[in-house]
Amino acid sequence: MQKLAYDLRTTLSPVYPSILKRLLKFLPRVLEPAALTVLLETISSLIRYLLVPSIYTELLTHSWNAVRSILPKCQPEIQRAIAEVWGSALRRLKSTSRDHAVRLLAENAEGVEDASAWAIVFASKVCFLHGSITLLKLIHF
Repeated sequence: MQKLAYDLRTTLSPVYPSILKRLLKFLPRVLEPAALTVLLETISSLIRYLLVPSIYTELLTHSWNAVRSILPKCQPEIQRAIAEVWGSALRRLKSTSRDHAVRLLAENAEGVEDASAWAIVFASKVCFLHGSITLLKLIHF
């Protein structure tokens, strides 16, 4: 899967925003647990293979705005799951992009405060458990 995603990255990158928006539209719906799991894994993979390696902060801004706009329409459990996906992306981003992503979270958290906080907690918790405190340092910006 990773090799396939890597090979298709240049093909999928131009349509990444459209794919992300279409997938996010399913989140407010009532879905079977199995379908929800597949949807969350798909969104996570899309972000991991297309957003994280990207050098364009505009794509990061667009992605957060898309996620942020759909979160208030979702159940709290779904908000938390998406926050974990975003927190996972925070851990994987390069430092410049990570700085930008954390600032986006802090500056655009109105209405999605719990999910924003959970993304930071999830990213920090996992980083801390693995012996890295780089993300914890970003909270002090």
